[in-house]
Amino acid sequence: MHLDIQKGVYYAQLKVPKDAQPVVGKTAFRKTLKTRDKLEAQKRAIPWIQQWKSEIDLARLPPLERVQSKLEAQRTSMRELNQEMEKPLQPKAKLAVLEQLKFNIENIIEEDILAAQGVSDGQELSTEQLIDTQAAYMLATGQTTPFLEYLDAYLEDSKVEQKTKQMKRKQITDYAAMAPLVSDATHDTVRMFIRTLSKDRGLANKTIKMHLSFLAVYFEYLRVEVGAVSQDRMNPFKGQKMPEVNRKEAAKEKRLAFTVDDIQTLDTELRKKALSNTASDQDRALYDVFTFAIYTGARREEIGKLRIGSIVDGIIKIEDAKSHAGNRLVPFHSKLKPLLVRLSEGRNDNDYLFKKLSLAKYGHRTDAIGKRFGHVKKALGYDSRYVFHSIRKTVITRLEQSNVPENVTSDIVGHKKIAGLSYGLYSTGTSIEQRRDAIEMVSYNLQT
Repeated sequence: MHLDIQKGVYYAQLKVPKDAQPVVGKTAFRKTLKTRDKLEAQKRAIPWIQQWKSEIDLARLPPLERVQSKLEAQRTSMRELNQEMEKPLQPKAKLAVLEQLKFNIENIIEEDILAAQGVSDGQELSTEQLIDTQAAYMLATGQTTPFLEYLDAYLEDSKVEQKTKQMKRKQITDYAAMAPLVSDATHDTVRMFIRTLSKDRGLANKTIKMHLSFLAVYFEYLRVEVGAVSQDRMNPFKGQKMPEVNRKEAAKEKRLAFTVDDIQTLDTELRKKALSNTASDQDRALYDVFTFAIYTGARREEIGKLRIGSIVDGIIKIEDAKSHAGNRLVPFHSKLKPLLVRLSEGRNDNDYLFKKLSLAKYGHRTDAIGKRFGHVKKALGYDSRYVFHSIRKTVITRLEQSNVPENVTSDIVGHKKIAGLSYGLYSTGTSIEQRRDAIEMVSYNLQT
């Protein structure tokens, strides 16, 4: 802690690095903390040290970036002033006052920007300096808008999970690093972005489309909610052509379902780990979750969220799924009865069914299980095409091979039905009896 004591009273102090001293105007910061108690002094010193470090960081920025940071307040004033001036039926006298105020603010901004370059007249600038100062002036006066200026407000308004918000922030910020202004968002910059994602980072077209989808929605927010984009301007993130795909290479990367033999191999290995003398809670939890998955086709996190009260009268109620179709009722397979009896014994309805799962970021309960499964399947020789989600593909495949109608399978695994004239558009769903008969057809001939 940066503390000094004189005559029993503590002071906060921080040396200013030499490179920042010309801008800061001193060699050190110092402030009395008005206390003789060291613990209290440490607490009081924290905000001062943080503030001083921020000033040092600001002093180390290039001149135009430094003055731009200082002009953020002026930028806000200019935006509010322009909004006021655009209101209809303004009295001439008031409008004249507003115009004079705008003129004064613009002059102050211009003087500050020139001072940052060490001159008082724009004619003293080089061509390169003139371009930089003009860009800074347009930004400070609100004539241009940083692409990320409204990102925090947009994310705050987004009614999605925190994990999705973080993903949106990362991907929107990723693009803004290439095109920092709203005016930079053009068809050409988006094409450059797509090429970077595809060629330099090796992202699949599906992932690139997700990037563009987030950016397109944010661009509409800037247009509709904020007014930072003119209404007649096209959304450059929509309608973009994806890079050509080598179909043979794409086929090699496609996620695959486990076969019955694969499930038997995995079951043998996971059961051995779960029943060994050195088994951990996570080994046992993984085997239980795996067993539940192969007889339901449920998504991993759907399983992790289940509570004792989610299972009533032989029916599993899956709620809070990733889509509306995912919220469903699934009769439990007869093979699951011993597992469900064991997990439910002596417990309350509000308890998690799989209580040994560890809570991860964003409230997810099965991330660690997913990683553990990844280690096991890799050790058994399965490549990246095989993941825990492959089990879901396996169950769907088993249902299809048992001639289960697609609409029944959709209701079991939580897939949206195609909105045709009958089932997808008007039907309220298949019966529990239909689903129970279907799920019992899923068989792997596992050892008991």
